[in-house]
Amino acid sequence: MATDLSARCDRALCRAAMLATQWQSSLIVLHVIEGRELSIPNVAGLPSWRRPPDPFDIATKRLLADVDALPARPTVRITEGNPVEAILCNANAENCDLIAIGIGREESFGHFILGRTADRLFRRSRVPLLVVKERPRRPYKNIVFATDLSESSRYALETTGRLFSGQRLTVFHAYTPPSELITEAALHGQYRMGVEHEVRAFLAGVEKTAPGWRQPNVLIEDGSPNFLLRDYVRDKDVDLLVLGTHGRSPFFEIFLGSTAKAIMDDVACDALVIREPRAAVET
Repeated sequence: MATDLSARCDRALCRAAMLATQWQSSLIVLHVIEGRELSIPNVAGLPSWRRPPDPFDIATKRLLADVDALPARPTVRITEGNPVEAILCNANAENCDLIAIGIGREESFGHFILGRTADRLFRRSRVPLLVVKERPRRPYKNIVFATDLSESSRYALETTGRLFSGQRLTVFHAYTPPSELITEAALHGQYRMGVEHEVRAFLAGVEKTAPGWRQPNVLIEDGSPNFLLRDYVRDKDVDLLVLGTHGRSPFFEIFLGSTAKAIMDDVACDALVIREPRAAVET
């Protein structure tokens, strides 16, 4: 779990601790100091409160105070440098299964802004990335998996099944028929039948070897994925939205592009991004 020690990361810390307990796994809490001044001026004779603060000392005190409230003491690490590089390096060195982070800021109720670090992690991390927005009150129960039916999405669904073994997922697929079919009810119906066949074929190809695998609920809707997901998450009290990338649909291209990540900003629940390892490159 990566933290900048702000209040925004408190929820992510609590959720990471909850997941570590649920999965009986270890937890590493990492803070990265950027641009630390290595030279300390001569302050001999000055009282402590008038001396320039040492960022490392401040971070250590605050981080230890934060983790003291957790039910189990995690491993605490403080390092210097580029946050993205440090997070990825530590996750790789420790063979981590998940990276958890908080949001950049909340502009209004239900609308969140993700930070630069999160954006770069989306593009580069081979490890599933969890963005925590809501206060963790219970383990994840209502989980929605958004799919574009690609091979990358299949990999993400299989990973989700392993992470949340025994829980029944809702597989959500949105489609947009060609414009010439929208006003032709019969042709539109035929197009939807084709989409339903694609979804069944996609699920049939999912590896179901994870212990406790349960056949998911399936929801197929006609419309724009970002707006449909936003409204469904809000109405159905979804705890977690899972996204798999890289896919073939414009939905995921927008998500990973330079258009301010509108979907992640608008969806109010926590979000888990699972990228197929071969697609995790700098863009």
